[in-house]
Amino acid sequence: MFSKRWGLSALVAAGALLVAGCTSSTPGASETPEPSEDLADATEVTLGLTYIPNVQFAPSYVAKEKGYFADENVDVEIRHHGADEGLFTSLLAGEEDLVIATGDEMLQARSQGMDLISVGQYYAKYPVVVIVKEDSDIKTIEDLKGKTVGLPGEFGSNWYGLLAALSEAGMTRDDITVSAIGFTQLAALQTDKVDAVVGFTNNDSVQFALADVEVREIPLVPDGNPPLVGANVVTTSQFAHANPEAVEGVLAALREGKQLCVDDPDAAVEITKKYDPNLNTEQTVEAATATLKATNELFADNGVVTMEQDLEVWKAMNEFLQTVDGLLGASVDLNEAVTNDYIR
Repeated sequence: MFSKRWGLSALVAAGALLVAGCTSSTPGASETPEPSEDLADATEVTLGLTYIPNVQFAPSYVAKEKGYFADENVDVEIRHHGADEGLFTSLLAGEEDLVIATGDEMLQARSQGMDLISVGQYYAKYPVVVIVKEDSDIKTIEDLKGKTVGLPGEFGSNWYGLLAALSEAGMTRDDITVSAIGFTQLAALQTDKVDAVVGFTNNDSVQFALADVEVREIPLVPDGNPPLVGANVVTTSQFAHANPEAVEGVLAALREGKQLCVDDPDAAVEITKKYDPNLNTEQTVEAATATLKATNELFADNGVVTMEQDLEVWKAMNEFLQTVDGLLGASVDLNEAVTNDYIR
């Protein structure tokens, strides 16, 4: 099923293993309360959060429960996709109005002719790193030469991140052995099935820490800023042009939600419990809190949240992904694909 799910969807699915433990979740169901009378004249907006409830989506839950959406005169329904639903299927069908998705997957879909536009930043940093055991002799990306590197498969943000790392180091995939291990980074590295894994700082690295496995993170590029864009808020140009105030309001409310997560992660996790039924034990709450604290480092630089997108990084990503054979269906005009015009 993950062959259909790129970047963020892979993160969320793997994150579910961390937070959910042995319990099960019910994807697809909306967990939002009945709208207040104060929202009678508000614009109704459905926000898609991909496949399962997860603390990484806490800003949306916070914005709903704290009334940040209502303050912006938008009546937001939070919708988690079904297990077999495409990331942009409901958005393009008009069943959702905005969705959180990674920039790389959005750009790929846009190149295939989908009417998508990124209107706001969700992650300020790309969340992918290479992870090795603490005592490994692998210190840099160049040290991966001749080694076995595990990742879910040749798709999604893990794969794009690895390709970017190899390119920056003057290497190709022929210099390493790529092992498709699914979402088993913890077990694969712990049992020496692979020499290194590609994972997310706010998921895989957290799992290693909770399991008391000592590891090190190696950035994809020396300065920590690969030519890739993490999670963003995506809509269709049709919806954005028809509802500019609603898009502005959702982005403003999400910014407030992210800021509360950064300032008070415990409160954000408490709110998330209403949406994620798996947060019902001390262990799962501890895992969710650790995940959110790691995610907060992606939300904000120096503790201050912004929704503004770095257009230079988008340009660099567009150029880089064009070098990956068969990835982009056609050239993408970034002037039509990315905008900060809806950010106050």
